[in-house]
Amino acid sequence: MKIAIVGGGPRGLSILERIVEWSREEQVIQITMFDPYGPGGKVWREDQPLSLLMNSVAAQVTLFTDETLSTKGPVAKGPNLHEWAKTEATTFIKTHNVANRTALLEECEKLGPNDHCSRVFYGLYQKWFYEYVQTRMTEQTSVKFFKDTVRAAKIQEDHFLVYTKAVETTVDTVILALGHQENELIGQEKELAAYASEHRLFYSSPKNAADAYLEAITDKTPVLIQGLGLVFYDYLTLLTRDRGGLFKEIEGELIYLPSGKEPKIIAGSGRGIPYHARGANQKGYGEEYQPRFLKEKSLNKFKRKNTFPAEQFFELLKKEVEFVYYLALIETNYPNVNQGRFSEDFVRTKGANSVLQKYGISQKDIWDWSVVQHPDKTEGETGSFQAFVLDYLSWDFEEAKKGTIAGPFAAALDCLKDLRDEVRFMQEHELFSTDDYKRWLWDWFTPLNSFLSIGPPLERIAELKALIKAGVVTLLEPGMEVETENGWFVGYSRKDPNLKFETHFLIEARLPKTRNQFSLNPLVQQLLRDEIASLHQMKLASGKLYQTGALSVERKTNQIQSKSGKLIKGLYCYGIPTEGVHWLTAATSRPGTDPWNLREADLIARRIFEENKS
Repeated sequence: MKIAIVGGGPRGLSILERIVEWSREEQVIQITMFDPYGPGGKVWREDQPLSLLMNSVAAQVTLFTDETLSTKGPVAKGPNLHEWAKTEATTFIKTHNVANRTALLEECEKLGPNDHCSRVFYGLYQKWFYEYVQTRMTEQTSVKFFKDTVRAAKIQEDHFLVYTKAVETTVDTVILALGHQENELIGQEKELAAYASEHRLFYSSPKNAADAYLEAITDKTPVLIQGLGLVFYDYLTLLTRDRGGLFKEIEGELIYLPSGKEPKIIAGSGRGIPYHARGANQKGYGEEYQPRFLKEKSLNKFKRKNTFPAEQFFELLKKEVEFVYYLALIETNYPNVNQGRFSEDFVRTKGANSVLQKYGISQKDIWDWSVVQHPDKTEGETGSFQAFVLDYLSWDFEEAKKGTIAGPFAAALDCLKDLRDEVRFMQEHELFSTDDYKRWLWDWFTPLNSFLSIGPPLERIAELKALIKAGVVTLLEPGMEVETENGWFVGYSRKDPNLKFETHFLIEARLPKTRNQFSLNPLVQQLLRDEIASLHQMKLASGKLYQTGALSVERKTNQIQSKSGKLIKGLYCYGIPTEGVHWLTAATSRPGTDPWNLREADLIARRIFEENKS
């Protein structure tokens, strides 16, 4: 059997490992992998600044299955990223031609289980993993890796012809494990890029910050950054510390000492508030919050009904978050309250206000979703937005520092990571109406979830605060707008339209959305053009078709669906290109939690061998 895996990042390597573990009884397995950047892929490549960090802590990152794997595939345990740093990493770095060897060996030495490592370091773990998997192969199994871009996969009878510019190979099975892809620019992005070209301005479209040409941005000149999520923090690092600036702690506070090479950064977004810091991790191996309102029994009850209103589901999910918050709050601030009784009353009444009053929870401590979603609601009528943001960032930093178990706010946000499978259950069993699916899951919850629980390492919040105090960064009020006028980009907030900033430089600080219809990936373009693959869409109550941007795959198997609706035997896609059929596909696999990515990889591997026998 011959298998091609397109993509050498974490998902491509996970599917390789699963195929190897499933292949013990097979005669001959020949695997070919393709990725122009080699094992680890583009995001985790070696030739990027070591200052760019992962946003998951080292002990919560793995490529290995463990005893929690629920898909019943073969379990093959191995070190998580932190364990690898303390065991195999030093030898691997010393015996391979690794750039920045001294710095990476130092990182090995210093890396704690709850620290955030460099992206380069995680890339090395993936390279080691690729070599390690080969030691698990039987004599009948082999793998070749081509540093090349797959341009086409064409069907020929029962096989696929896979092409790059240099290679042509025939295989029985093709698995797409592609990451974030560059898209053709559309809408305002296209207009801004065209204006930049016409007026010789600098416009950086959505991309990984490591891929942006920032040398063009000159010292001390204003630059507009649109977006305050993870990619924003990457740009901050590249435009400040990586230009020679220095963060220094003086009397317990982080201060920024400029190098003079920084631009003047003006940043904003629709929400206008930077993503929350990740709480300091206090959870051990496999430690997760166990739901009280969305237990398996409740989910199965929803499933028997065949449909369940998304608004009701997310109300229950909100109660889970509140429950975690109040339990930690009582532990720290209300020592006289009986936790057991409070828990019973809170769950029984679905978090009624009367329960909070009964146990004497102060008004200032009551969780308020309207403020959680839009923290600027607490901004006073007087005073500057910068002053409000500095106070807010100080509060966010202190709350996150309290930790993901002891800190009431940090624990509440962190439990959203533990509730992802409950959201996926509703999606995978199609329990929401298509209108609910769009309105509640994609338009409301997904951006809110990112804002609350997919934030940067804690130190990035302290750095942002220091940069604002140093006058290097100015944050716009919520409702950022970018227009073009007289050969300039003009940025302002809808809340304060008179305060405008003109600049020659504009950065879109976000990754490209999953929009396969606009993908510049030649393989995706060819599969859609030849109607081997199709785009996922749903019919709304109005009769309109809602395109999610995902490639259409069968949910349970990840088999690609052709334009005619036929499942293509032997052709699979999983991960980011399926975002829309699946949810939160970019998440990292966390040990001891039956991670979704590894379950998906295991199911694909099992199906390949089952199909081969039939």
